Amino acid sequence: MSGIKVRRVFVISDLHLGGQPPTMMSTPGRLAAFIESLPSRLQSDERLELVINGDFVDFLAIDPCEAWTSTPVSAREKLLKTASASTFTPVFTALASLVARSHRLTILLGNHDLELAIPVVRDALLDAIGATPHQVHCVFDGSAYRIGGALIEHGNRYDTANENDWDGLRTIASALSRGESPPVALRVSAGSFLVEKVVAGLKPRYPFIELLHPQGELLALLLAAFEPALIFDLPKVGRVSRANRLQNSNARGTQPGHTYAVAATVTEPPVDEEVRLAFGTAYDGLMMASEQVSVSDVLLAAWNARQDSLSEILTRGEDIPQNRIEQIRVAMRRMLLDDTSDRVDGDTQQYGLAARRIIESSEGAIEVVLMGHTHLPRQVGPARRPTYINTGSWTDVIRVPHAVLEPGQHVELQRFLAQLHGGGLRTAMATYADLRIDRDGHVSSAALVELKES
Repeated sequence: MSGIKVRRVFVISDLHLGGQPPTMMSTPGRLAAFIESLPSRLQSDERLELVINGDFVDFLAIDPCEAWTSTPVSAREKLLKTASASTFTPVFTALASLVARSHRLTILLGNHDLELAIPVVRDALLDAIGATPHQVHCVFDGSAYRIGGALIEHGNRYDTANENDWDGLRTIASALSRGESPPVALRVSAGSFLVEKVVAGLKPRYPFIELLHPQGELLALLLAAFEPALIFDLPKVGRVSRANRLQNSNARGTQPGHTYAVAATVTEPPVDEEVRLAFGTAYDGLMMASEQVSVSDVLLAAWNARQDSLSEILTRGEDIPQNRIEQIRVAMRRMLLDDTSDRVDGDTQQYGLAARRIIESSEGAIEVVLMGHTHLPRQVGPARRPTYINTGSWTDVIRVPHAVLEPGQHVELQRFLAQLHGGGLRTAMATYADLRIDRDGHVSSAALVELKES
């Protein structure tokens, strides 16, 4: 045992490299400097491992936007475009230096970088950092990654709108590794479908839209409040979103209309009375179980008299209609990083429940669970011995002052939206997990750390 060193593991996630400025991450130089600094943080008895826990390269952010870039040549070109872009080159250079110094690098998939599982794309990534397959550990099959008492996974497994089709991905990668045509098509998640079909088209008018990190029904409601014309473009979006929910519940033996979380028991989604009051029939329709009811059907009934987009109203400097700004307020209040939701002791939702279930079922073998995906840094448990850590994100975020989302604060919210529309109010996040795992696999310390500006 004397020759085995303690493992010092740094975990980061949700880098979202890729795309044209303004990208989701505006501080790649800061990330590169962090990676370069890691060897200097080691103690003499430690060996270093960096884990990138999903959403490393954001293939959806790279033109052309596709929920899944199925053509290997096109996916490889997207990776090469990102690695060679002056904006992101420093990150790849820093990773190359880390690997060249014989430190361990492990990469897991998220829900925006599934293309890394395509053999030629994985090979291009390794070439970009000057590494061989023996130098980089790629966990591209849907498995969680275990390091002693630490379990690491991206976390989108517990988000039914963004679950990966692992069976399809493994089948596709297997066929491509043999030079064969894939016998199946990947079933893209509803979240990725929405990014391609709706969010990507809004980016020219709302460059901040991706930074809101919208999810589920709130996405449809918020977008319709922003852009009434979207009502006529949402039929397929509604059907995919609802079919995804029904498929997930039926596949697990539950009844349609129930929301299934791998982390917890099956329950009816609770009615949000404030959202219901603001959105009326649209909200009721979204919560209905019938597969025949699409998002577009209910949105059309609620907004068929609307003409102006929010962008046009703000550009003209006019007041946003009261009912509409109230809809925006309640939707944003549910989904955004306000001035309290980025607290490390904030709500962990289904992800914290999943971590607790995993730990309890492991009978002591797993001491801490680490996830990403939500972009919300979280830590549950004692300062140096937490049981759950969400490593947050390195992307830019929009932090909304709590006061502007309070009832009746429409003037303040309109002022905030005008600043946001003008390109301001972005701030950069940088959080990571720092673990020390003893020779026997015991997690002797673990902590969520925020990288401070130098």
